[in-house]
Amino acid sequence: MKEKISNQIRGCLRLRLTGAAPERFFNLCRTNRIEVWDLQCKKSGYEFSVGLKDFYRIRPYVRKAGVRVRIAGRRGLPFFLQRNRRRKGYAAGILVFFGILFFMSRFLWAISVTGNYTISDDSFLHYLDSQEIRYGILKHKVDCDALEENIRSSFPEIIWVSARISGTQLLIRVKENDGVPVKEHEEPEPSDLVADMPGTVTRMIVRQGRPQVRIGDQVETGQILVSGRIPIYDDSEKLVKENQVCADADIYARTFSGYQEKLSKFRTVRAYSGRERQGLGLRLGPVDFVWMLPWDTEYNWQTMVTERQLCLFDDFYFPVWISRIQKKEYILYEQFLTNEEVLAKKENIHQEKLQNFLKKGVPIIENNVKIQDKGSYYEIQGEFVLEQKIGTRQRILYEPPEPVAENENQQ
Repeated sequence: MKEKISNQIRGCLRLRLTGAAPERFFNLCRTNRIEVWDLQCKKSGYEFSVGLKDFYRIRPYVRKAGVRVRIAGRRGLPFFLQRNRRRKGYAAGILVFFGILFFMSRFLWAISVTGNYTISDDSFLHYLDSQEIRYGILKHKVDCDALEENIRSSFPEIIWVSARISGTQLLIRVKENDGVPVKEHEEPEPSDLVADMPGTVTRMIVRQGRPQVRIGDQVETGQILVSGRIPIYDDSEKLVKENQVCADADIYARTFSGYQEKLSKFRTVRAYSGRERQGLGLRLGPVDFVWMLPWDTEYNWQTMVTERQLCLFDDFYFPVWISRIQKKEYILYEQFLTNEEVLAKKENIHQEKLQNFLKKGVPIIENNVKIQDKGSYYEIQGEFVLEQKIGTRQRILYEPPEPVAENENQQ
């Protein structure tokens, strides 16, 4: 590709070779490092291309090989300028074109973000806009090093970021942390571990605190599972003092979870009439132009837009977007669900609820689902028997000490 562009800039000639010893001529050119290309054998002889400078070097080899060479065509920039040397308007248009290219190359017309999964592109663009980095900004106003530091400080989940400008495009590559960043907490205050849902205790591991339940006990919401009060007795089993700690334990219980979902007996069907319309769109910066006639809004139309930004050489973008618009007419009507569709929807809803528990790593012991006809709609009822971790911390409230009897003080 580079050689073709170089030959067009320097200029080349298309030559037609006739004679009795063309092979000798080509051998002489190869020996003297004269490059020829696009060699073709025709009835009238051989045709090949040669550079403009090498054309003057082949004359002695033409005589030596006893062949004749004629010019069949002239190509390249030098011949183009010679043919159009009197067309001042044409030359001025070319200069204006390259001047516009030079002027547009000083601005930023595209922003590309890759490697982001938890952070959406819209969030990134909104953040860049708050940093006054947007489409149409001068490239020298973008400090890539400062931008990298600001992104790392504004998004803790990003552990690596790279920002650079290529052509008229800002390229941002990020790498997010695989896990959720853990914040450092202060020393936990004394608390109890209480049940946040009812269930039957199946297994427990107590690391700190005094357990208040055993395996097999039925617990209710708000019941203390592990107490943060640790009583200390002396040898006579008299309460000396009471330490307060932060209860810490893993307690699992057999729990129940259910849901109810309404399902309509009808479904909306979209039927296409076969009428289609094609249109074009042009966006120049903030200005939009749409060509689609006639513009009829009385019917329902499905619109599909394919947009592409004007680009030169992979990374030289312009603030010009060309879009292809395709519209299809359709009609909406209601249709009764079949028994197979009702069962399929019921199964999809139940599986979606099931997957939510599986994603959280909650073991499922049993799961049941049924559907009831409520007249105007169906009601889907599901129930899950789970084994999940229960317990939430609850701060220990301060209790004043019990008053001491007078007779005890006298003694």
